[in-house]
Amino acid sequence: MIIDGYVNVTGRNSRPIPDGKGGYFIERIQSGTFRKAMKRAEEIKILLNHKWSRILGSTKTNLNLQEDKIGLRAHVETEDPEVVQAAKERRLRGWSFDILHPVEVRADGENGIPTRTITDMDMREVSLITNMRPWYEGTTVTAETRAGEKEEVFEIRAEEFEPEYIGFEDKKNYDNSSLKKIIEKYGGNV
Repeated sequence: MIIDGYVNVTGRNSRPIPDGKGGYFIERIQSGTFRKAMKRAEEIKILLNHKWSRILGSTKTNLNLQEDKIGLRAHVETEDPEVVQAAKERRLRGWSFDILHPVEVRADGENGIPTRTITDMDMREVSLITNMRPWYEGTTVTAETRAGEKEEVFEIRAEEFEPEYIGFEDKKNYDNSSLKKIIEKYGGNV
């Protein structure tokens, strides 16, 4: 199976991410950040669901990573039965990645949630994910399977919005009660 897609679209905001202290922040990766991280990394692994017990390959074997004008793009070829089955059942929900030693710029966000812009970092892995919703909505997975003469290609995009987000971006009619519901939904305290 060939799996291709964007791990992250640079310059684009994440969903609200828990800060571990009862609050949330919005994160974005600055253009060029992945390029710097990959240049320093001797090898970047590809995992399933961030599990180090489920290594699917690496940049030294079957994984190609590159940052282009859109973001971090990944291309991997795998015969892993669990990944192939998840792709066929359209259960690949997107990509994720680790952030180590981040260099960041923090700012107050328009909606009261702080914004963290990552300008540099180290990275050890990217993950195909099946069991969680991606923090970044701009992640895409295109899977191509070949079985004899039959070929199937399909694309999966992370959900661009939830019903609760409707009106969230509308600054004219902005209502803090919808933000409060989103924060509470994800376990935060308001």
